[in-house]
Amino acid sequence: MVFTASLEFQHQRGYSALGTGLALFPAVAMTMFASVLSGRLARRTGDRPLVVSGMLLAALGLAGWASAGADPAYPLLVVPMMAAGFGTSFALTGSTATVMGAAPPAYSGAASALFNTARQIGSATGVAIGGSLLATATHYTTGLRTSMAIGALAYLAAAGLAWLCVPAKPDGGRAP
Repeated sequence: MVFTASLEFQHQRGYSALGTGLALFPAVAMTMFASVLSGRLARRTGDRPLVVSGMLLAALGLAGWASAGADPAYPLLVVPMMAAGFGTSFALTGSTATVMGAAPPAYSGAASALFNTARQIGSATGVAIGGSLLATATHYTTGLRTSMAIGALAYLAAAGLAWLCVPAKPDGGRAP
């Protein structure tokens, strides 16, 4: 979302780099808030609820942007951005804890490296798909909305996988 949203704000709406950063602040603020909250919740609920609910909330945020219309006013995008930021942070925190909790201590460095590599590949793939859609769409807005919709579908698919693959209960001994 951050890649396509920053292009939207700078190239379509004429925001400066500072203005774009400020426009994205609601998503970033929710990311910070959610990362603090998710650590506390993980101790009680385990990682699966965090990962699944985070991905569903992020999907809802991207779907909200995709369905906001051709040229929505900025205030209409604030709640979808906040949902995407909060959800992404919840999902990432829970995913990280799941991977690190499953790795034997001797392999924690390798597990962390593989997790971060997979995360970076996923981000780069999302940027490539979003950029391609923006560059090849008949209208920029169509590409942006399609990009957000595909992102929402990807989050929904990931939520389903997380439901199947992330352990349901906390392991009891790990601090997230």
